Amino acid sequence: MEAPTRKGNGDGIEDLARQARDLDDPFTALVDDLLQAHEAGDQKAARRILGAMQGLMAGEQELRLEECVDAAQWLREEPPAPDQIIADIFDVGDKIAIIGSSKSRKSFLTLQLCLSIAAGRNCLAWCIRKARKVALIQFEVARSHYHRRLRRMGRSLGISPEAVEGFLKVFNARGRGISGPGGIARIGRMVAEWQPEVIVFDPLYKITEGDENSSRDFKPILQAFDALAEETGAAVAYVHHDAKGWVGERDIRDRGAGSNTLGRDYDACITLTPHATEPDGLVMETLLRNYPPQENFTAVWLTDETGGHRFEQRREIAPVKRTSKTARGDTVPIESYREPALALVKEKPLLAGKFQDQMHRMAGMTRGKVRELFTSLTEGPQPVLQIYEWRTRGKHEKWVGFPDAIERLKRENEV
Repeated sequence: MEAPTRKGNGDGIEDLARQARDLDDPFTALVDDLLQAHEAGDQKAARRILGAMQGLMAGEQELRLEECVDAAQWLREEPPAPDQIIADIFDVGDKIAIIGSSKSRKSFLTLQLCLSIAAGRNCLAWCIRKARKVALIQFEVARSHYHRRLRRMGRSLGISPEAVEGFLKVFNARGRGISGPGGIARIGRMVAEWQPEVIVFDPLYKITEGDENSSRDFKPILQAFDALAEETGAAVAYVHHDAKGWVGERDIRDRGAGSNTLGRDYDACITLTPHATEPDGLVMETLLRNYPPQENFTAVWLTDETGGHRFEQRREIAPVKRTSKTARGDTVPIESYREPALALVKEKPLLAGKFQDQMHRMAGMTRGKVRELFTSLTEGPQPVLQIYEWRTRGKHEKWVGFPDAIERLKRENEV
């Protein structure tokens, strides 16, 4: 069915509503809203609802039984390998949310991700195996300031113009009146010929229409992102803000302001949470639909001697989130330092003294906490790490590491 069109400024809305009543959900609720807005003389609301309806109808196609897959066929065949953009995080065609508090530099992180993906370089703890075409649609920052921001970050990351040439396009959408499903479709048409593999919208609230707390208003945008991913084959990412309050105390599933529809929609979510002790630190956390959970890590915002800026992963800083308790100076639980401590010996055993010195350099780790954590990792009925003492004439070494690595070290010393 062709999408009904408006005949003029408000004229024909009753006709459009009558036509749309014949369509399946989710149009039913939108039709009622459209008629109410028209009867109330609220033409702005009517146009917004009309745009949502037309955006949904633009992607309508007749469904065919031939599109269904016989499960026996899938049981016989190996599935194709996923085309991962960031290894074990998200693929081509996925939807990704980047969520953080106001002024948490989530747009800077997004730009760093886009530059890294376009250059085919790893970003923080995330592995990027090859360069991809990225379309970055930014709505907030004036063109000249965003130009300056990109140059400073590129310089700090050591990414040359040649490294991203032909792989990163920035569209400055500020003031262009792009919003709603119709605006998303316009973006899709603009970039279609270039065939990007990642399309990023920064921020989400600039493209949404209506009340962000209403699932009815949110769903048309999420459906438009689905259509964009399906039509272009690209991964679609959007940057969103947190609700006010202690975000470090919320489950990652509850992050992001507005309707909880968002938390059930994306394939991957990256959240930025203020660090408990580092003023310029953020705890990076992921929630993934298609891949195993990833370890949280700490990233610190740096400005270098050239004036360039970037985020840098800091393995020695435990990823402890800022909460109401840590803000009051309450003790950070010793368990929070467990994973960063284990990461120190992930590759190979360390001398026990060096291992403890590196733990001591973690934010908030006193000598007493170091001893407590070291004991918890190396003693008890099921210790995670083992200690190996090696003595020769005039030499005594004490090593700590994972059991298999310690066994290899013993064999080497016995040869």
